[in-house]
Amino acid sequence: MLFVLCCSFGCQLSEKENEGILPPNKFAQALVELCLIEAAQKQQALPVSYQKQPEKWTADALFRLQTDTAEFNRSYRYYFSHPEKMNLVLVEAQAIW
Repeated sequence: MLFVLCCSFGCQLSEKENEGILPPNKFAQALVELCLIEAAQKQQALPVSYQKQPEKWTADALFRLQTDTAEFNRSYRYYFSHPEKMNLVLVEAQAIW
């Protein structure tokens, strides 16, 4: 019984640790979207509606993925501080690309 309680408590800690962090597949998708936006900015190929405020394009892209910049930034810090998990994200992003 004690073992079951310890396991369930450990699972709750893991879930809390990942609260506010995008799942790997969604974070990979966000990375690809933001890389494409950055490339469009560098090529000066932004849609007219975003030329004066390119950060709005980023916010809109994240909104389409049902997230926001705060959650993306938390996820970014999390995955870059966990290289083994980041490698999985990058493999997934490469598959999307």
